[in-house]
Amino acid sequence: MKKFLKVSLKVKILGLVLMLIIFIITSLSGLFIYMKQADDVVKAREISLETAKTLSYMPALQDFFRHGGEYENINILMDQIKYQSKPMTVFFQGRDGRLIASTDEQGLYKMLNNDNADKALTYGSYYVLQTTENGRKVLKAIAPVMVDYGPYKKVEGTVVVLYEMDAIYISIWDDIAKILKASVLILIMGIFGSFLLANSIRKDTLNLEPYEIAALFRERNAILQSVREGIIAVDAQGVITMMNSSAQHMLDIEAQAEGRPLTEVIDSSEMLKILSNNEKQMNVEIQYKEKIMIVSTEPIIEEEQKKGMVGSFRDRTEIKHMIDALSEVRQYSDDLRAQAHEFTNKLYAILGLLQLNKKREAIEFIKNEAHIHSIEEDLLLSKIQDEKVQAILLGKMAQASEKKINFVIDPESSLESLPEKFKLSSLIIILGNLINNAFDAVAEKEEKMVHFFVTDIGNDVIFEINDNGKGIKDEDKPFIFQTGFSSKGKHRGYGLGNVNDEARSLGGMIEFDSNEENGTVFTVYLPK
Repeated sequence: MKKFLKVSLKVKILGLVLMLIIFIITSLSGLFIYMKQADDVVKAREISLETAKTLSYMPALQDFFRHGGEYENINILMDQIKYQSKPMTVFFQGRDGRLIASTDEQGLYKMLNNDNADKALTYGSYYVLQTTENGRKVLKAIAPVMVDYGPYKKVEGTVVVLYEMDAIYISIWDDIAKILKASVLILIMGIFGSFLLANSIRKDTLNLEPYEIAALFRERNAILQSVREGIIAVDAQGVITMMNSSAQHMLDIEAQAEGRPLTEVIDSSEMLKILSNNEKQMNVEIQYKEKIMIVSTEPIIEEEQKKGMVGSFRDRTEIKHMIDALSEVRQYSDDLRAQAHEFTNKLYAILGLLQLNKKREAIEFIKNEAHIHSIEEDLLLSKIQDEKVQAILLGKMAQASEKKINFVIDPESSLESLPEKFKLSSLIIILGNLINNAFDAVAEKEEKMVHFFVTDIGNDVIFEINDNGKGIKDEDKPFIFQTGFSSKGKHRGYGLGNVNDEARSLGGMIEFDSNEENGTVFTVYLPK
């Protein structure tokens, strides 16, 4: 099947036309032969019967039977009809079946069957039979010779007319030969027309085969859908012919846009004006709803006529987000540089103490600095025995240190090794998202405090993350676990939804308590 699809368009069209013409010719020829044969048989029956009737009333034949006439008159009569009755053969017979005269000079029907003449001799009937005489298929017309004796009439003999079926078949084949000649002519014209059609289509498709066009179309769609820039194409009538997913997202279009007028889809006079312009434009900045768009257009020109327009646009707010992200990276780099500078100063202080031979003071200084970090780590390793949770919390402690957040693990925490059903990926989704949200919540506070507590006493494992942030607004509380909902901006709001889904998949639940004074507490219950 794949090989067939790779066949050239010209071969496909020629093959299809040839098959279609051959099918039509064959079907019509078969129908014609059937109808022609039936019609010719009917005509032959009529002709042979009328001939037999006519000859049965000939005066010479009537006189022969009435007065016992001479054979000379009969022979004269037979000579008259001999060359007029072809392809029929005529016989004059008496009541006893004896042959009086015939046009069968070659003796093809020496043994003429007389058994089927009884109806004519007995009842004076005229009829036609389809039978076989001397191995030849014939139509046999029989007419009684009814002699008028005045007071009465009597059947004295019969006129038999044989119409050879081969003559009918020859006539049919002559007509078929004419049909075949016309068919060959039609076939040649079809091939020539198909060749012209294929060349015309190839010219319209830039000499590309259909499978090549399909491949280009798929590649074009994949490319257009993968680019981050919004791209839209319209024809000369202002109807949208293509719009990629980035364009739909940037222009806030949810319904199908292709095939609809541009004015129905885009509600911006500035955007419509740019896309309707015949000239090429680059990096035009316009206001679209609440966004600032940078638009570029390129007209589609064919034979010096505009066939459409292609427009590409970028959301300047995304560019601003990229700048903000770069600024955050730079700030992170500055923070690391500041920490490195602070650590270097501490090293120099230790070096100065050592040079002054104040080893005891240097040792005390190092112990004090190390003690700050070791307390949390010792508490983590002694109270929490599960390695997966340890790994997550150690990473979050380092992250909190970088962000100057006081991340406290409750001394009352206790956790043994978790069952096998608690996978690391599940714990990362639950604890990672909740702790990250807590870090974000305290980011603008002067005293940044995040508190972590865990216990597995009882039948459930309970995780609790508490922050002293500004809390969750009352109007947002019903929606915080809804996927895609976020008070931090668009394209966010998946973290808590994922936490809720993951907790439910483990057979647990999540609840929270939040207010502006005390911040937010998230509690996760997971059955062991």
